[in-house]
Amino acid sequence: MPGIDFNALRAEINMEDVLNQLGFTPASRSGSQLHGPCPVHGSSSDTSRSFSVNLEKGRYYCQKCQSQGNPLELWAAVHKLSFYDAALDLCRALGKEVPQIKRW
Repeated sequence: MPGIDFNALRAEINMEDVLNQLGFTPASRSGSQLHGPCPVHGSSSDTSRSFSVNLEKGRYYCQKCQSQGNPLELWAAVHKLSFYDAALDLCRALGKEVPQIKRW
């Protein structure tokens, strides 16, 4: 299994791209802050505001299920994947090459 350069991957992906791939539609927006139904635990209401995303910081948090993190962690949580598998799957979904660890 080749090594993934997770730092490079985190620098390449952004929260907005991941939210678009997940089909997330915010219930409200204020600047770079979004609120809406949580894709991790699957909020049943489209008007739910338990899920909060700061696009500027690239972080999310759900008040109901306490899931939190960066775009890669969100992808892993929603799809119930390990970080390694989530990185491969997310790169595929975004049409990006998987950044490999460069050995010297």
